[in-house]
Amino acid sequence: MKSWEVSREESGQKLLAFLKQKTGDQYSSRQLKKAIEESLCQINGRTERFATRVLGSGDKIAFQEPTTDTKNVVPLFEEKRILFEDSDLLIYDKPSNTSSDDPDFLKAIQGKRTTLRLTHRLDRDTTGVLIFAKSQNAEMKVLDFFKKRMVNKTYLALVDGNIKQSHGCIDNYLGIKNRYQGQSIWGSVAKSKGSHAITGWECLQSGNDAALVCCKPKTGRTHQIRVHMSEMGHPILGDFQYGRSFHCQYRAPRYLLHALSIELSHPSTGEPLFIASSIPQDFQEALTFFGFYYEISHR
Repeated sequence: MKSWEVSREESGQKLLAFLKQKTGDQYSSRQLKKAIEESLCQINGRTERFATRVLGSGDKIAFQEPTTDTKNVVPLFEEKRILFEDSDLLIYDKPSNTSSDDPDFLKAIQGKRTTLRLTHRLDRDTTGVLIFAKSQNAEMKVLDFFKKRMVNKTYLALVDGNIKQSHGCIDNYLGIKNRYQGQSIWGSVAKSKGSHAITGWECLQSGNDAALVCCKPKTGRTHQIRVHMSEMGHPILGDFQYGRSFHCQYRAPRYLLHALSIELSHPSTGEPLFIASSIPQDFQEALTFFGFYYEISHR
């Protein structure tokens, strides 16, 4: 067990950055983040599981060094997860437990493709389609597509409770409502204090305790679908950040949100490009548990 006290100069650092500074090259940022999430770090005697926790002067940090298995974890990148690749784009099927902008993940996925540029983001435990551009020109075109709402995104979500309506659209403004242990909590706010957020949704199947929902966000705000589902009264299963209580007793290993497909024009040819990813195992297991079924259309 290693321990430190946060100095005045170190005050304001996030926990992950602090540990990286103290441990040097002994662990990667990804390994340290995993260690924090596995309850191997304490602040002032209390276990801390958020890598983004902001530290204050005088905080006492205790860090239990990871086991060999945790220490040797390598960023999860598999060639078979590449959904599409050409001279302009690489589209990847991101697994859970991986932040799309994690430096170690980016380094692993780049490999010899040193020019890869991330064009959008998925939350850490959101799985599915993630687009990288291979040049500045391709990046600017894809970013422009997103800005002009010319990218059609489809997500699947398993949510809590029985949904009686067949479809709907949530149109409001989102902003930071609170901060908890270094995490920003988003929610609906006044127009003057937030960013416009639109999510169209359709209930595909519904049971007594849970429902399978198809979400089509028109905008890409932070935690947008998670917030909209929660404020609708049906938080995503496993999303304890936005779900204070659940009627359903199923305990998901993560929040069950999957970026199923994306449709846009190719940045060079202008031809329509439709890319779909397969449903991950833990999501499929939950579908089976509830007796739900979904078949992916590959156009």
